[in-house]
Amino acid sequence: MKRRHIALAAVFAAISITSPVGAWDSAKFKWLTPIIHPTHSYLTEYAIDHLVGKFPELGTYRAVIIEGANQELHELPVKGSLYGIDLDKKRIEHKGTNAGSDDVPGWWTDALAAYQAGNKPQAYFLIGIMLHMVEDMGVPAHANGVIHQGTLTEFDNFEAMALQKWDPDFKDVNRKDPAFADPAKYYSFSQDWTHTDAPGYHDRDSFSKTWITASEAEKALVRNRQGRTATVALWALNAAMKLLAKS
Repeated sequence: MKRRHIALAAVFAAISITSPVGAWDSAKFKWLTPIIHPTHSYLTEYAIDHLVGKFPELGTYRAVIIEGANQELHELPVKGSLYGIDLDKKRIEHKGTNAGSDDVPGWWTDALAAYQAGNKPQAYFLIGIMLHMVEDMGVPAHANGVIHQGTLTEFDNFEAMALQKWDPDFKDVNRKDPAFADPAKYYSFSQDWTHTDAPGYHDRDSFSKTWITASEAEKALVRNRQGRTATVALWALNAAMKLLAKS
């Protein structure tokens, strides 16, 4: 197990040298998927898998939602279009930031409009992007405004640990679903929950870089944040699906 952690840490470092890596980690390096399953995929899959019985259409668009959840539409320019969306224009329109987005309601409004227009693939892709932003707020650096990138010298240590191991703790989910009608409201809810869990996270370099060197408190924080963020993603997706069902 220790060898695996060391290997994953080395992979993370290699990725960081070549390209930015977003909050948690996303599917930007498809050749690594046999080794690393993206955290945004784990978080989103948890939400979908717990709701697909209630909303069967989630099964049809599962891959599309996960693809949306793996987009990095923050403050840095991006290239390309997907599902009829110019990604960089939308990133700018919805005010991408280092932490997330200053217009998460705009992502949801676009998703609902696409669904009502009958463009379900685009709608679910946009819902995935909205979930990405909600999930990003599950990271202490993002919730506390600690600026960072995925380069070798600027990566966030918490995110590096989360990349090395998916080990969520669902036994200590210490909040209940506020049952927001508007799924975009889970963005600030997620941020507040994370800030409450890690109010003192203001220096990314003070956190351990690997599970081998991490304290028990650091390991517990990563596990809790993984479990709690997956839970918030579930609540946000549930709220979105309820509104789609009414539209």
